[in-house]
Amino acid sequence: MPHPHIMKRRWPVLVAAGATLAGAVACSSGAASGGRSGGSGSLACRDGRILVGIAKADSGFASFFDVAGKRGLEVAVQEINARGGVKGCKIQTIAGDTKSDPAIAAQVARSLITKGAQILVVADDFDTGVAAARIGQREGLLTLSLAASSTVFGKAVGDRFFSGGITTTELGLGQARYALDRKWTSTFQVLDPGLAYFTEQDAAYRRLYEGGGGKVGGVDRVDSLGGQSDFSSTISKIKAARPDVVQALAVFPAVGTFVKQLRAAGVDTPVLGNITLQTRELPKLVGAGRADDIYYAAQVYFDGAGTDPKTDPAIATFAKTYEKMFGHFPEQANAPGAYQTFLAIDTALQRKDVTDAASAAKAIREQRGLKVPGGTLDQWKDGYAVWSPTIVGLEGGRFTSVTAYNATSLRSGAA
Repeated sequence: MPHPHIMKRRWPVLVAAGATLAGAVACSSGAASGGRSGGSGSLACRDGRILVGIAKADSGFASFFDVAGKRGLEVAVQEINARGGVKGCKIQTIAGDTKSDPAIAAQVARSLITKGAQILVVADDFDTGVAAARIGQREGLLTLSLAASSTVFGKAVGDRFFSGGITTTELGLGQARYALDRKWTSTFQVLDPGLAYFTEQDAAYRRLYEGGGGKVGGVDRVDSLGGQSDFSSTISKIKAARPDVVQALAVFPAVGTFVKQLRAAGVDTPVLGNITLQTRELPKLVGAGRADDIYYAAQVYFDGAGTDPKTDPAIATFAKTYEKMFGHFPEQANAPGAYQTFLAIDTALQRKDVTDAASAAKAIREQRGLKVPGGTLDQWKDGYAVWSPTIVGLEGGRFTSVTAYNATSLRSGAA
């Protein structure tokens, strides 16, 4: 039986048999070409630096998420280095384009390790990142996926791997709790079953929502991964069902197109979702006059930076730095998410007893109630981060922070 968390994806043929990886790895400024392997797991300062290898997508379907996450990491690295680095040792990075293909990602990971990477950062997705992560684990490196949300990633890789994104459990439970708090007792679900990211949220949502008296009265499966752009049939079913809330579990921009068509059809039912809706591109796509009653569970509220005084000042500073470095506002939630996670990892790396991947992993696992800009990391469990979710709203075309939930309380309520 196929693993239930492997997405059903139609992989493009990106590399012909026997093709080389020539030119796939591009060094960031200051990164060495060549050098010894980082496979020992040592985090010792080498030539005045600790080298972080980044095996993520700069091209292909995953690049929208991976590029934002990589940039969030780069902001964190700049901030850490400005404070003196890790115990006086500056962090430098070296990166390779995985082209959104897990087979190429494994090759890139090997190349980065050969070039001296001491920490390996892989894609912000279980399916595209697991092959590269297993290379890092096998070579003994501290290996990270800074914004991946799957709760099975760590179990599939090993004891020196950590995924830092808010989990599908917290996203699903946060949506359910908010729906119940709003007394939305009937849900129509628009679901892309091609991603474990959505099917895992569905399971968590139902566990708390139906246990609290809610009912998922209708489900329509869509193919946002395949670029579906016509949702007229789905909208007709929603009109007939007359639910209290529409839960939209699909990727952007297709999920934005769905909301646009829903509102254009005169359906003003509240829409509830997750961080695939968390982008300033959403109200542009839907139309400011129709971007209303849209809510989503997220790891961090950054959307209102510069416009909403409720934004955490540290996250507002992050957004300004990001815009200065890359020329625009953070395009997607993986940017601040990766930033938060790497700052949490840095807290562990700063401990005097952390000298290698094994001691770093121990220090990370011991973190509890860690405050970082924009949020609280409750704990690490089975290699994944447990974040307390926040609910963000898009009301009248403007982003706002609506409420937040404690992750431990949510899990207890779902149990």
